[in-house]
Amino acid sequence: MNKSSLYSNWVSENVTEQYGKCAEVTEKMQKSFPELERVRGHYYCYVWGERQHWWLVDRDNNIIDPTMEQFPSKGRGRYEPWSEGAPEPTGKCPNCGELIYSGDFVCGDICGREYASFCSKGI
Repeated sequence: MNKSSLYSNWVSENVTEQYGKCAEVTEKMQKSFPELERVRGHYYCYVWGERQHWWLVDRDNNIIDPTMEQFPSKGRGRYEPWSEGAPEPTGKCPNCGELIYSGDFVCGDICGREYASFCSKGI
């Protein structure tokens, strides 16, 4: 049996819950397959957009994502590893949905004004 089949069998036998479990599942899978390396980063789903995520890679840098079924794009999106030392996002702008890195509530002045206008319409 090839490695890919072994990985697929492991996923079908061990992964019952996927959403929000990528760190836990990849850690568990790596214990069963020490040749795999855990990768932290972002997955870009064409339906949901950017999501923080964990996956594994083999020695040939092939992606093994035991929780890809949680995404509507089922792992066909783009995986981007995290650059250690890069700024961590602190939230998402409620106006445009972009990631915020500064700890602010909105991403900038324009979104701040637009969001304030939107919120005050019901007053």
